[in-house]
Amino acid sequence: MAFPTPIRAFYDTPEGQIHYRYLHASVKDASKQPIILMHMSACSSLYYIEMMQLCAAVGYDCYAPDMPGFGDSYNPTYYPSNIRWYVEVFQLLVKHVGLTKFHVLGHHSGASIATEMAAVYPDEVLSLCVIGPALLTEEEQVGERIKNIVAYNEPVMDGSHLQKCWDVLATSGTWEVEKLHEQTLDAARAWQGRLQIYTCVFHQPMIEVLSQVKCPVLGLCGLQDVLYPQFGRVKEIQPTATCVVVKGEDFEPLKDAEGCSKAMLEFYGKL
Repeated sequence: MAFPTPIRAFYDTPEGQIHYRYLHASVKDASKQPIILMHMSACSSLYYIEMMQLCAAVGYDCYAPDMPGFGDSYNPTYYPSNIRWYVEVFQLLVKHVGLTKFHVLGHHSGASIATEMAAVYPDEVLSLCVIGPALLTEEEQVGERIKNIVAYNEPVMDGSHLQKCWDVLATSGTWEVEKLHEQTLDAARAWQGRLQIYTCVFHQPMIEVLSQVKCPVLGLCGLQDVLYPQFGRVKEIQPTATCVVVKGEDFEPLKDAEGCSKAMLEFYGKL
């Protein structure tokens, strides 16, 4: 089956433009509310295309913004103060397209943003789906800051930073070469944005934030995801949450779009 390609667009913020992709439902169904999909670092909305197509095909409008510092969105000139800053940037998308009720989905860094949005805007967010959430203790966060808030791919004249991006991704799992190429370009572009969002992610008390979420929660994670060891905390924090193991290593929405979409759509069907 041939699916339509998501449309690319921009909306304005006080500091610059945010790029987003959207795909409206093939068949309108008033009972199905839109989905906002939030990507991880150092990716962009590009890797959500297949999930958007699968969800739009069964009645869901889909919107996937690029975080500031990623994809085709503007570059912040400073380090954002916290995850709430990113939430408010994406709330401008909500206003721009006129959404009132919607589902949120986030992967890794995007899960941190989606969780905070669900906690802060309970009257708007109908459900929360987190894929590989960073449910870390304070001690674990300190270790992640040391390991991850490092500019390993800052641009240099000999271009070796591009090889570093490729190598880091290539050794993180199995790949189709074209997808590896696309993700390498996204990672190279977002070398500053990655540091900015990670600084916020690894200071966010996400365990506490998730405990404040009132809407239904779905957790997805691959067995080889770097955050799988903490995945069991989803149900510890939200005992009524639905949790499903999917495929795709650290790139579940890209490498297992069908599995992620199936779990999410089944979850929505029970709400």
